[in-house]
Amino acid sequence: MSRSAEVKEVEEFPKRIRIFILIMILLFIAGIFGFKLITGISFGDSFLRTLQTLAFIFNEESTIYERLLEIFLAIVGVFIIWWVLWSIADMLLDGNLRKYLKTRFYSFLIKRMKNHIIIVGGGRVGEEIAKVISVKKIPFLIIESDPAVASSLRKKKYMIIEGSGLNEEMLKKARIEKALKLIIASPNTEDNVMITLTAKEMNPKIEVHSRCEKPSLVSKLKKAGAKIVTVPEIIAGDKIADDLGI
Repeated sequence: MSRSAEVKEVEEFPKRIRIFILIMILLFIAGIFGFKLITGISFGDSFLRTLQTLAFIFNEESTIYERLLEIFLAIVGVFIIWWVLWSIADMLLDGNLRKYLKTRFYSFLIKRMKNHIIIVGGGRVGEEIAKVISVKKIPFLIIESDPAVASSLRKKKYMIIEGSGLNEEMLKKARIEKALKLIIASPNTEDNVMITLTAKEMNPKIEVHSRCEKPSLVSKLKKAGAKIVTVPEIIAGDKIADDLGI
């Protein structure tokens, strides 16, 4: 199964559960009102009768109409139970149930984060930044759009949000309104300008550090709201000059 198919399978699991609950509610409503109309018994007794039918406990004195309703409820009930068990078994066999639970756990942790650091871009630069922050025990997460890179980072126990930093929804998921700093490690300078503008709009107090591959765009990043702009080639040149004693 491809990565995109796995993600879709995991994301659809809660939808399946919601559909199951909705169908069960509708089934109970149909059973309660059905027995009420057919037999004239109270709603409480109709509920118990529906429950008994779904548990395959049938009334031997049922009329033809009651028996038809019981058969309908039993058949639909069996189908729903089979469908739910099949869905769970499918998730277990593919290992997606574990992924789903893990995803939900990480989502829970992210929703509780505050005063954290967000790293946009989990490539070589982003990963090196993550290593440094990890040592300092500062809470952080990484937004990464490349599925292969995101998967590699997950294996290294980093907290990942898979998606583009240009997407406002991804920044919301990362709780940017509660974040302390945003480090943009993406190599695309034009994208970094847009991410900076969006981030400052969503959280004017956030401190933005951005990578810049084009020295001519440093001023634009500064105007967009980046506090610190790093140009790798300039840093590399200064390091080499320093090593040479120039």
